[in-house]
Amino acid sequence: MIYTFKITSPEVKDFVLEIEIDHEQTYLEFHDTIQKAIGYDNTQMASFYQVGAGGERGLEIALFEMNTEDDDNMNVVPMDVAMMREFVSSRRPELIYVFDFFSDRFFNVQLIKEGKSKAKTKYPKQTLCEGNAPEQIKMDAEDFEGLDLGEFETQSKKTKTADDYLADFDDEFKEGPEFESLDDYDDIL
Repeated sequence: MIYTFKITSPEVKDFVLEIEIDHEQTYLEFHDTIQKAIGYDNTQMASFYQVGAGGERGLEIALFEMNTEDDDNMNVVPMDVAMMREFVSSRRPELIYVFDFFSDRFFNVQLIKEGKSKAKTKYPKQTLCEGNAPEQIKMDAEDFEGLDLGEFETQSKKTKTADDYLADFDDEFKEGPEFESLDDYDDIL
């Protein structure tokens, strides 16, 4: 069985991508086909999510295995083992594909047709691509507002001198002899 998916962007209204994929292929193959069709870097984090009736995100089909042996989170499945037939059907035809995790940007993915595979056709395959996809990673200064950068300083510092480094040491311990130079140390030996 072949699935035909229509992929659209809430950001770019004229962008439409259609891909046909065999039901026995994996979400990783689907991910790679999307990335190649629109010229994205396929090593960036990405995930498919099933969409519930109220629009909430359900099961995550992630690019990388993130569960540990102690983790009982069965709500995340890696793309390389998730077969298309396992997580999509005409009863659940909608997914979202998050391609920019930092800004939570995504494509809407909808199953629009199921059919029989055609002999000698290699799947997955792109059947339509109209308009320009949005840029893959979007980072503006506004994206950093409210972030706690901890000890990172955003303004450049003056270069530290030797005295600045020595001032960082706590010299409360005054036990033993004091030396002003290495020659003083040689005198004691």
